[in-house]
Amino acid sequence: MKLTKNEKKTLKLLIENGRTSDAEIARMLAITPQAVGKIRKKLETEGIIQGYSTSIDYERIGIKIMALAMFKFTTEARKTILTEEDINQRIKGPHIINFYRVPEGDVTHIVTYGFRSLEELDHYFHILQTERGHVSEIIKLFIFSSASMRKKSDKELMIKVIDEIGHEGYARPMPPLDGNEKVPPLKKKPLAEMGYKK
Repeated sequence: MKLTKNEKKTLKLLIENGRTSDAEIARMLAITPQAVGKIRKKLETEGIIQGYSTSIDYERIGIKIMALAMFKFTTEARKTILTEEDINQRIKGPHIINFYRVPEGDVTHIVTYGFRSLEELDHYFHILQTERGHVSEIIKLFIFSSASMRKKSDKELMIKVIDEIGHEGYARPMPPLDGNEKVPPLKKKPLAEMGYKK
């Protein structure tokens, strides 16, 4: 993917705040609002910008309980039931926040959910196990409060990737704030030892 300097800057400003007007962006970049409009239209047409959304505080609107579930489709379901259309229909439920397919291993998909209460979560998973257990089995379920979420944004990642277009580097964790953390000698583990399978 290639982006001009102004396309990158426009995209980053919209990632930070999707409500930023073309006139505001134009002023910050010292270009015309018409030029910003063309950039925005190009980014939308190419599918880089897929929409504009509002960031909501889960807890304030009553979503108190989150769950991360690891599932495995049953062998029978894989043979007879699951088509792409069927999977797409099953993940439309309002409690499903994210759905990820895992290429291989003991887990076939990972799903994150949101609920108002433990009772609501309990009822949901009871139905899932009793009525749909023939399709998939829960391998592991993690339950936590929405208040325990420390980060729920991919903005920093998107800005980093945009900044690095054309000179991509390796990912690294952020260093500690004080810089005094003792760093032990690096011992690189093969990915296979960390559970990654090709």
